[in-house]
Amino acid sequence: MSGKLSRESASFQTGLASVTPLHSAFYRQYNITVGLLRIDLLHPQISGNKWFKLLPLLQRLESGERPRVLSFGGVWSNHLHALAYVGNSFGIRTLGMVRGHPAQASTAMLEDAQRWGMQLVYLSRDEYRDRDAPAFLATLAQEYLGWEVLPEGGSNADAVQGCRTIWQSVQGSDWSAPDYFVCAMGTGGTLAGVIAGKPSRTQVVGVPVLALGDAGEHRVRELLSQAQVSDPQGWCLDHAGAFGGYAKLTHELAAFLLSFECRIGVPLDPVYTLKMMAALNRRVVRGQIAPGSRVLLLHSGGLQGRRGMLSRVETGASAFVGPQLV
Repeated sequence: MSGKLSRESASFQTGLASVTPLHSAFYRQYNITVGLLRIDLLHPQISGNKWFKLLPLLQRLESGERPRVLSFGGVWSNHLHALAYVGNSFGIRTLGMVRGHPAQASTAMLEDAQRWGMQLVYLSRDEYRDRDAPAFLATLAQEYLGWEVLPEGGSNADAVQGCRTIWQSVQGSDWSAPDYFVCAMGTGGTLAGVIAGKPSRTQVVGVPVLALGDAGEHRVRELLSQAQVSDPQGWCLDHAGAFGGYAKLTHELAAFLLSFECRIGVPLDPVYTLKMMAALNRRVVRGQIAPGSRVLLLHSGGLQGRRGMLSRVETGASAFVGPQLV
């Protein structure tokens, strides 16, 4: 490619992300209005929140900088997938530190990344666990002199600043200041950015997709601090939304995904956006969303990863017996 992303162009334009209204008898019963912010539609490969997390890097690349960038992720990492595409688009070297081993079966995500020129280095689980340790990072800096290191998921101060511009997508619209904004949480950069840019009246609900405990709140506050953003308050985490842990897909969730997509016509990612939707519905039933509220949810993309879970979705949905999440 020529070093431009066309719109692909890395120059972010406001107003391109649309809000899909979620019309449902369930939401009408509880007298709430719900919309889904479709940042998943902004780019086919730099999917959803990855566009915003990488926005500062994209802007540097468009200005002519050509860093070498390495980062971390699992074998189905949306972040490494997006970073590899960016590297291919601008002709920069990228390296992925992958949790796993080269003898295991490859994934569609890693095959894409390698096709786009990303070099892969595999780390054992113990090595990967130390990815943020100062000693490990010091060794990495010596081994890869001059390379920039992005943390797992790309969550750092730049990501917070990039993700706070998500609010520009709804600026001047009926959704510019919803009562609630609901967002899935992985490594925390997207959620911290949403919190950093939120209107004062909006309550942000983060849904961790892995069991974080108190570390979740600490992680968000740490990212806000790194980005030199004062905590505006008005946010919380819904830890029940993890549904057993990262990439865990209960039969109930699998059935809900197929039902939602059939009724609404919007594809969900089984790891993040599915759990976010299910967590919202449970909050509604529990009376944690006030009647008359306007609720905006973030579709953070990651649909490439569906390729590794479709058989699990179909098997789980067919095995589910019981009342569905609405």
